[in-house]
Amino acid sequence: MPGTEDRHELVVTHTFLIGWLVRAALDAPPWRWMGLNHDNAALTVLRYRPGFPVSLRCYNDTSHLPAFQPDRTDRR
Repeated sequence: MPGTEDRHELVVTHTFLIGWLVRAALDAPPWRWMGLNHDNAALTVLRYRPGFPVSLRCYNDTSHLPAFQPDRTDRR
């Protein structure tokens, strides 16, 4: 959408739609979205700029989440 101001949009959705959006943005074959796995609460950033191809800035980034620690109450 043309304009003079930068735009930032946030889409919160399910993993399969993220795979489909990334596949479409990168112009990959339609079947390719099925192999793009995504973690819960992970970030994916696509950058759209006029006159340039879409760029995938990050995919499935979970660095903002705490590291997984097993439940220490389970002492088997």
